[in-house]
Amino acid sequence: MRRRPLVTLAVGLVAVALALTGRAAAQNGKDATITVAVPAQDYPKVHADLDDGSATIQGVLKLQAIPLRTDTGTRVIDLKHVRRVTFQRDPNGNSQDLVELADKEIVRGRVTADVFTVEADGKATDYPKAKLREVRVDRDEHLSLLGVLIGLLTLTAMEIVLGVDNIIFLAIVAARLPKAEQPKARKIGLAAALGTRLLLLLSLSFILGLTAPIFTLPDLPLMRDLEAREVSWRDVILLVGGLFLIGKSVYEMHEKLEHAKAHAAAGTTPPTEGNASFASTIATIAVIDIVFSLDSVITAVGMVESVPVMIVAMVLAMGVMLAFAGPVSDFVDRHPTVKVLALSFLILIGVMLVAEGFGQHINKGYIYFAMAFAVAIEFINLKLRGSSAAVAAATAEKPAGA
Repeated sequence: MRRRPLVTLAVGLVAVALALTGRAAAQNGKDATITVAVPAQDYPKVHADLDDGSATIQGVLKLQAIPLRTDTGTRVIDLKHVRRVTFQRDPNGNSQDLVELADKEIVRGRVTADVFTVEADGKATDYPKAKLREVRVDRDEHLSLLGVLIGLLTLTAMEIVLGVDNIIFLAIVAARLPKAEQPKARKIGLAAALGTRLLLLLSLSFILGLTAPIFTLPDLPLMRDLEAREVSWRDVILLVGGLFLIGKSVYEMHEKLEHAKAHAAAGTTPPTEGNASFASTIATIAVIDIVFSLDSVITAVGMVESVPVMIVAMVLAMGVMLAFAGPVSDFVDRHPTVKVLALSFLILIGVMLVAEGFGQHINKGYIYFAMAFAVAIEFINLKLRGSSAAVAAATAEKPAGA
């Protein structure tokens, strides 16, 4: 008989739980229609560019979040996590809107909000989505000392990695000069590269202007996305620079092979230095430095937002490159197969620049991994060739009766 109160209590608790669950379910069903009021001071300040380029509106965006329909579903991104929103301008609707988050992540999809209300000087104006090109959220970010140091080290390491192709190109081009002039050419070339980077960095508005589209290509079978069909001055520079790098590398490789054949047929040893003019060599270095500098500065602007940190990182990276330019050049000169491998790297980088010019983004990590793997294999080959040469020399020196 004592169990009956316990059973009654258990039944009562179950009934209460079911009632609460039903009420919660009903409440959840209404949540989709509930909007939360956001205080005015919580709305973000933005810069909104009109689609026709006639003006940039500054004010407070009266919006709480960005609704985005992606290929995998629908996302509602709080504006606290948004850096910028770029709207597609393709009338055929083949491209997608782009949302850049505060952590630099890119999300693509279709923004479903049709109207953006911007309040400026106490007056709210509705801007249709179709009339907007881009909305940038203004952020007051205060970096800590640790954040500055991490950004400095990361950017310096990235600049050193990006400078590998510059060192290789310097080693190849400077090798055409007399031996005594090569160190001077390398120093002038690296100084020109640093100067070009700093000048571009101190003119960020000019850099951002280079990324603005100047014309749009028609809808092509392999280039349907609007981002790939919009051509900017940056794309033109990358395309021309990539083609120049490919042509120069193929020409140098052809010269090396033809000279090697001629000297092999004549039974002579190829010369270790060239006879090119100093002025033409510096001019060649300066032309390609513009391409390398543009790519480097755009990478720096994307990674760090503090201009002093960018300048210090570039100076440190250039110091490291200056210290290793001589040993790298001497090593490349002593090993003809390494020189051919370096020229192959430059062709690969040129192809990557051409692809970037056409809006086809290639993960540079794959490129640098392939280069590192090829270098490791070449080092193994050099070690094996050195061992074989040592064995052959020892065998030749052995007395016949030994």
